[in-house]
Amino acid sequence: MCSIAIRIILVCALAACLLPTLGIAAESPLRGGPCRYDVFPGAAAIISVAPWQPASPTEGIPTPYPPLTVTYRFTPDAPIVGEPLYTPDKLFTLTLINSMPPGPKFIAKYGIAPGNVVPCQLHIIRQGTCTPVVHVFPGIDLTDYFELTGR
Repeated sequence: MCSIAIRIILVCALAACLLPTLGIAAESPLRGGPCRYDVFPGAAAIISVAPWQPASPTEGIPTPYPPLTVTYRFTPDAPIVGEPLYTPDKLFTLTLINSMPPGPKFIAKYGIAPGNVVPCQLHIIRQGTCTPVVHVFPGIDLTDYFELTGR
């Protein structure tokens, strides 16, 4: 009888510990979070689109399309002052969310060409352990992997 009572107490204690985490797991998935960002609207000027050149023969993942390097510069709509994670006039490389370079059909689909300027938001982390600086392109779906899937 005593061992049954102890087992019931242990099961109840375990359930009390696990139930709060089950509620958290039911929420939207967080990677490295929860994180909070400040958002700075602006624009990205496309500087160049060129064939991607790996730094070494083992760099990168083979793609079914010729990969391209897209270089851009972010300019905020309003000056960003006193922000250590923001560097004015810095050049960035556009990649898909999976870190792969885009291909020619992706570039054509989203109108990416040298000299074009596209809306862009600079997200700078304020809380959490997610990626500290993220550029978000409202008009470009960086999860659009149609060149990888052939669809």
